[in-house]
Amino acid sequence: MRFLAIVTGTSSDGADVTLIDLQGCGKATRFKIINYVSYSYPEWLRRELLRVSSLEPITAEEFSKVHWDLGRFLADNVVSNFNRDDYDIIVYSGYTAYHGPSLGRRDYGTLQIGEASVIYARTLKTVVYDFRANDVAAGGLGAPLIALSDALLFHEGTLTINIGGISNVTYIGRDGVIAFDTGPGNILINLLTDHFYGEPYDKGGLHASNGHVIKELITELMQDDYFKKPPPKNTGREYFGLSFMRNRILPYLSKYSSDDLIRTATRFTAESIHDQVRRFINGPIREVVIGGGGTRNPILMSDLRELLRGLTPRIKTFKDYGIDDLAREGLGFAIIANEALHLRVGNTEATGGSPIILGKIIPGANFINLIEHLRNDKCSD
Repeated sequence: MRFLAIVTGTSSDGADVTLIDLQGCGKATRFKIINYVSYSYPEWLRRELLRVSSLEPITAEEFSKVHWDLGRFLADNVVSNFNRDDYDIIVYSGYTAYHGPSLGRRDYGTLQIGEASVIYARTLKTVVYDFRANDVAAGGLGAPLIALSDALLFHEGTLTINIGGISNVTYIGRDGVIAFDTGPGNILINLLTDHFYGEPYDKGGLHASNGHVIKELITELMQDDYFKKPPPKNTGREYFGLSFMRNRILPYLSKYSSDDLIRTATRFTAESIHDQVRRFINGPIREVVIGGGGTRNPILMSDLRELLRGLTPRIKTFKDYGIDDLAREGLGFAIIANEALHLRVGNTEATGGSPIILGKIIPGANFINLIEHLRNDKCSD
């Protein structure tokens, strides 16, 4: 079956869309990535999303508008660019407007926006979406969820690193899977670049390359309590977002340049990943596989490779395994959706939740045919 996976991550710069052929389920899963396309948000929508996820006051009417605006953008500008005959199922991760567990407020739940019904109405295809809620309801943190796909695709001793808005790692050990958010990914770099230059991200690491690392700021930021907390744990824009930038980083502008702050945020991202791996991954690391939007930042990648060489000489990207670095999350959510359609558990022990099927399903006009196809799939644990 062919899955069209739409990922709207915490970087808030756009939607990543991956067309994937998936066969089987569980350890018998086989995949082929057919196409990958990235769509940038128009500036007005990007601003709306940043506002709705910033914990600043907003009316119910305004919130509903953003929720539907994002759904319409995805339906009109993303899904509409693919031929309906090219895919069977649409997978939509949802844009995380609020995630209580990252603030220590799991009882407040998690909220992903971007109305999936609009996508369904435009295509009449089966849509699988909103994967975090079931895990939180089952006592988990709702993240990181991509650990399942890593566990199915990679071998024991592999450490994967995903650098989106937030960075997360998955370690496939002899006794199970360890996965957690390490802290900021691109989020602080993007916020600073937007704040100083009105640009959504530091393209090619240009601004970071013109700055210098502020060592005293790195030392201060690395003392944050989040880094001392053992997994299972996760974080998000609610924690490492606007308030973090304003309160912890911008005060240094009185003594340093804007590019110095961007360079320091870039190094902070790399050092926080390295610190968390060193603290909480105890098994042997045979290789590291890196993916996500952060791979496009050469300064960040250079810092990360320098730090990780002390843990293992084998540092690769997902592209080395036939997975476009930027398509990794789309593949991960497609695999979770595939497991859901097979009525199989989609979370891992990494979230802390009880085993449960993840995602909500809007049955499309093709749903009966899909069920018939699924019955013939080969699955293994």
